[in-house]
Amino acid sequence: MKVNIQSLQNGVNAFEFDAPVEELLFDSQGLNVNSVAVKSLVDKGEQNIVVSSHIKACVEMTCDSCLEAFDGRVEDSFTILYASEKESLGDDEMTRLLASGTHSIDLTEGVRESMLLSLPMRYKCSDACKGLCDQCGADLNKTACGCTQERVDPRWQGLEKLFGGESGNG
Repeated sequence: MKVNIQSLQNGVNAFEFDAPVEELLFDSQGLNVNSVAVKSLVDKGEQNIVVSSHIKACVEMTCDSCLEAFDGRVEDSFTILYASEKESLGDDEMTRLLASGTHSIDLTEGVRESMLLSLPMRYKCSDACKGLCDQCGADLNKTACGCTQERVDPRWQGLEKLFGGESGNG
């Protein structure tokens, strides 16, 4: 995913492309990425280049609640400043030094980092997912199980003895 910066005119240049999934090396992360679409605006100035990108990806995920596979969508944006002078770099990790004589910039690492950071902590196939029964393991989205859902936490059983099995009206 290289952008040839020598052929760019000063000002804003737009690019759209489908990123080659193999180049992003998601296999080592255990991710099965189906597709990644990237839209980038490259603002070339005399000294610096600002690349603003928006990514949309389709990722095969497994729901953490019901353990079913589903296609999830990941969307994120990021901006990288390529500076030709070391003084203008600063401490920002989204700033890179652009060596003199550089012909192209590679967006692969920025796309990869952005996707990894935008993945949810927990995957859920839908907001309405009921998950699995914690007693019998039945998928509650497909069937209702006969398990009683009222279980008393064993840490509270001592209090139950004090009140003679009554609950509520303290």
